Amino acid sequence: MPVSRNSVGADLMKTSGWGLAAACAYAEHLLAESARSRVARQLVTAMASSDPELRVRAADVARRVTDKDADFLAAYASEIADILAETPIAESRTRWHLGLVVARTAHTPAQVHLAAALLWQLSQDKSNVVRCSAVEGLGLLARRDPFLRASIEPYLEQSFATGTPAMRVRARKALGALQRSVGKKSTR
Repeated sequence: MPVSRNSVGADLMKTSGWGLAAACAYAEHLLAESARSRVARQLVTAMASSDPELRVRAADVARRVTDKDADFLAAYASEIADILAETPIAESRTRWHLGLVVARTAHTPAQVHLAAALLWQLSQDKSNVVRCSAVEGLGLLARRDPFLRASIEPYLEQSFATGTPAMRVRARKALGALQRSVGKKSTR
């Protein structure tokens, strides 16, 4: 099913029963598109929509897309960070998805530091899923920036020791990945 020429946003709102399967399927369709820059731009536009349902669906798809190919949205990393910063606190599902997208798409030092600042804010959120996103996203950023690692690693250790079960799982995975990335660098 190719993306309609109208827009990604219109396609996202056609699906009545939104959920994991729909988000994953649509992400696969976007990744297979030949006009990747066009649909990436449309996905970012949908994430910035004034419609909260469209925003959460677009963020959900963006999360699935960047899980497979972070470069798909890398050109929009700063814009996506701005969208996250402006997303209302009440939209925890949107913030949860966007936290991971921001961490995955940040490539320049400025983008990585902005992503870290946003994720530190998310780490204090009342929503467990948002805090879990922060744990996972900060773990990704710590692997890219040794200066951030110094402040993020103790946070991950604390999350592993005292967080909710979901936070502990993400912290354990992040700490393991961080240790493996350090091991690879020291063997070179």
